[in-house]
Amino acid sequence: MARKKRQPESAAHTLDDIEGLGDRLAVWVGENAMLILSLAAGILIVAAIWGFSVQRMREAESASGAALAIALGDYRTAMGATPGSIEIAEPANPETGRRVRSEFVERFEQVAAEHAGTPAGALALLEAGKLQQTLGDTQAAAASYQRGADSVSDAEPVRGFLLMRLGSVHETEGAWAEAGGAYVSAGQISEFPLRYEALADAARSYARAGDRTRALDAFAQLESEAPGYKVVPYVEAQIAELRGTPSPEPNPE
Repeated sequence: MARKKRQPESAAHTLDDIEGLGDRLAVWVGENAMLILSLAAGILIVAAIWGFSVQRMREAESASGAALAIALGDYRTAMGATPGSIEIAEPANPETGRRVRSEFVERFEQVAAEHAGTPAGALALLEAGKLQQTLGDTQAAAASYQRGADSVSDAEPVRGFLLMRLGSVHETEGAWAEAGGAYVSAGQISEFPLRYEALADAARSYARAGDRTRALDAFAQLESEAPGYKVVPYVEAQIAELRGTPSPEPNPE
């Protein structure tokens, strides 16, 4: 999927990196949907940012997981991706890309409606939101991410990914307090693999919003739970300024 250029500090960069790590498995899942139906219940599917949550399905042959895998495979085919390819190239005709994305927003929303309350249903809304963001419809994307987050329990890792994406939408709109709220909520999910990144993004966003108390609270939680976690220098400088202490000297190395 083609990705828009984002601000360097956007948390969506981290999510895109995670997606890239799972691209090969995502291709395999999309092109072997029927095989998935016959896999043993103990096999875990780790594919892009939704892989962590598919593990929670417990059985790879679940109808919801298969429906999502088939939809993802069909989307790749419609975009002209070749078998075994990792990236989905942008169609030569921009209108083709727009049409296919619009059609598959509806397809993923249908999967979400048919499997509401399941991790796969939430992941379908995640995919719909990503397409809506690419189409420039940020309001619809935010609504999809919020619906997906609200459809699963607070402990589901997929909820963290949805909230991180929601935060990225708020960032693009300059709604820093709302972005901080989405990120800090993601940071409370104990099994979310990017929870510390979420807390760092919450501190950064609250600082941009001028909310000193919430920024320091988010950073204090990060320091308490992950004392060895290193934030990027400009975030460290933001927190130092809020604390009224000098910014740390840059490491000459």
